[in-house]
Amino acid sequence: MLREVDLISYLPEFLHGYKELEKTLKAQQQEVQTLEDITEELTNNQFIISADAQGIKKYEAMLGIEVLDDDTLENRRLRVLAKWNNAIPYTTHALKKKLGNLCGEEGYVLELLKLEYKVKVRVALKSKKNYRMVEGLLGEVIPANMEIDLSLLHNQHKTLRQFTHGQLTAYTHNQIRNEVLNDGDWDR
Repeated sequence: MLREVDLISYLPEFLHGYKELEKTLKAQQQEVQTLEDITEELTNNQFIISADAQGIKKYEAMLGIEVLDDDTLENRRLRVLAKWNNAIPYTTHALKKKLGNLCGEEGYVLELLKLEYKVKVRVALKSKKNYRMVEGLLGEVIPANMEIDLSLLHNQHKTLRQFTHGQLTAYTHNQIRNEVLNDGDWDR
């Protein structure tokens, strides 16, 4: 139930208190509530921002977006928005906005090497689920005469120096390099 409907409140004030009307309206309450819920759901699913899982699923099918097993509704919504609003950005600002929609403001690094005709993008490990979407976006919006250099932004020394050697020995080299590390991981 999205918004509760009170049929009696639609009556003029002078008709309140009549038992016959109240009983008639209460008998219809459930059917009207069901219709109201369906109408509100359909209205919400017309817009990507307010769509539920069923609505997002229809947008994904329409736009040819592949759903990952561990996607949250919010991740799916961001990918749909990115694809839906996919106009070719001819400015760095527009490209940053699109990458921000996919990865979050802190989820990528963009470097434009104009003299080399190269766009360098590093996707943060916390946003690696969206790597293929970033790859697709860059393939669609970067001019054909520019090279795309895309990879993950692996953990670096500045990220790892907050942890002790003893804490890091619990992980393989591959895990230390390619997984998001945070203080909560060290309790295992």
